[in-house]
Amino acid sequence: MTKNPTIVRPGLAFGALMLTALSGLAVAVGGCASSDSGIQNGERVGVYVSMPLRGPQEADGRDVLYGARLALAAAEGQVGDLEVRITHLDDTSGIGAHAMWSPAAAAANARMATQDSTAIAYIGDFDSGATRFSLPITNEAHILQVSPTASAVDLVQPYLGAGDQVPEETQPSGQRTFGRVIPSDEAQAQAGALWSKRLGLHRVGIVRGCGGFSDTMEAAFRQAAGPLTITHTAEDLLYYAGTTECEPASLFQTFRGPIMGSDALLSPEALRMQPPSMRYLTSAAEDPSQLTARGQRFIRAFGRHYRRQPGRYAAYGYEAMALVLDSIRRAGDSGDDRDSVIDAFFDTTDRQSILGTYSIDDVGNTTLDRLAGYRVVDGVARFETALHAAP
Repeated sequence: MTKNPTIVRPGLAFGALMLTALSGLAVAVGGCASSDSGIQNGERVGVYVSMPLRGPQEADGRDVLYGARLALAAAEGQVGDLEVRITHLDDTSGIGAHAMWSPAAAAANARMATQDSTAIAYIGDFDSGATRFSLPITNEAHILQVSPTASAVDLVQPYLGAGDQVPEETQPSGQRTFGRVIPSDEAQAQAGALWSKRLGLHRVGIVRGCGGFSDTMEAAFRQAAGPLTITHTAEDLLYYAGTTECEPASLFQTFRGPIMGSDALLSPEALRMQPPSMRYLTSAAEDPSQLTARGQRFIRAFGRHYRRQPGRYAAYGYEAMALVLDSIRRAGDSGDDRDSVIDAFFDTTDRQSILGTYSIDDVGNTTLDRLAGYRVVDGVARFETALHAAP
């Protein structure tokens, strides 16, 4: 389905932008890349959004897409003299409720963007695993890729603590072209350790799951634990640095104390699989109730337009698109040049957004230090407290 594009006028107040978005929201949305003949350089640029639009992650993926549409509508589909068009793509394969992101779909979406000479940026993917397949392709084509949700460390560094080294597997060109507007896995684990201290705990057991995610979560939790005594047996609390794919069920069955996990366990499907002792969950994304006054206006605009309340990731979809548009604006006369837009993205400093004020650091991480803590009650996660990755 394709509609007339809408565009963001830099400098307008946020409230006015939202009124514009609500009074006549029309966004160019296509199922495939568009490179119409007769379009001259400097007239139009394209932004691709690759999200899971089917299966268990559909609601979150559509939240991101709808947030991005609102940001573009608030810009009235234009930055300066450049028309900005959005193309949405589904990165899932499979049937019905069993559809999940797939390496082939994520890679195909990225290749579609690279084949469009007007493509200036790529927003996605939702999952870090999918991003590992799309990012090398957009990176080789020097297309800015901004993720609202993918938080894995190896997307920006070869390993935790690698400094400013460029990860060759995910960014093979050697030039950084990727960044994100959500805190990293490292930041989330640090926030979990600090929350454990706030809860008055003294002895915390850590259980790893499998894979690189667990390695990162365990290492970052330990690093931030400070005076907490870390053991391999359960004491005051058990911190599970894993996902549902490698859940140590036997340990969960024997441990009767509270367990803390990450947002890998925060989906309704994952919550149904957790033991009653799963008590605390951290989230890299803020709860919608935590958002700034600007963020609350976004939530109301989202609800009025889409007839439902946004989930945790909608605001991150909005901000990913808003940051792309701002990078195009700050690139000036070179807003249609991929390298210039990438440079502008990495020059983002003290940006005031619906998520709060942040900068983009040298490796592409946001400096935003606002996360969320949830308490699980009767199998339902309820927002409990604001978290931070630093004391």
